[in-house]
Amino acid sequence: MDNEIPVCPNCESSAHVVLSNTGKKVGTAVGGTVGAATGYAGASSGAAAGAAIGSVVPGVGTAIGAIGGGLFGALTGFFAGSAVGNQVGEHVDRHIICEYRCNRCGTEFEV
Repeated sequence: MDNEIPVCPNCESSAHVVLSNTGKKVGTAVGGTVGAATGYAGASSGAAAGAAIGSVVPGVGTAIGAIGGGLFGALTGFFAGSAVGNQVGEHVDRHIICEYRCNRCGTEFEV
C-alpha cells in the first residue's frame, strides 16, 4: 500500500486524502537539532581552518574566521540532519503510523 491513497470513510473521496505528517515534522526537527549540534561539535577543524585563513588580518580576521567556520559546520550539520530526519519521519508516517486526513471533510482516520 505504498502508493495507494485510501478512501475517506466519511465522504468516500480519495482525491482530497493526504498523509498526516506528524512523524515527518518531528523527524525533521530532531534531525536538524542533532545535526546542528554534531556539526558544530565537529566544526572545530573548520573553525581552526577559518581562523588560520582569517589570520591574514590579525585579531578581527582570526575571530571572524573561527566564528564563520563553526557556523558553517553547524549549518551544514543542520541541513544534513534535517534531510535524514525528514526521510525517516516520512517512512514512520507511511509504514508505522498510517494516519490520513481528508481535506474535504476534515476527517482523520487510520488505515
